[in-house]
Amino acid sequence: MKIKITTSCGSVACSFTAGTEPTVADDVGQDLIRAGYAELLDPEAQPVVAVSEPTEPTEPTEPTEPTEE
Repeated sequence: MKIKITTSCGSVACSFTAGTEPTVADDVGQDLIRAGYAELLDPEAQPVVAVSEPTEPTEPTEPTEPTEE
């Protein structure tokens, strides 16, 4: 997958500088795009899996009792 890095970022395994256009594995590229660190260079050729919108937090529930085995 060919992406454009919009924000410099890195991990233990690799690092990217803003403005570069690396070719990365699909899962790495999708993670960087979802996180907002990159954008896809050819959207028609390489569709990105849509991410659902964040949901509102729910109220906490009472803890359940542990079951005996």
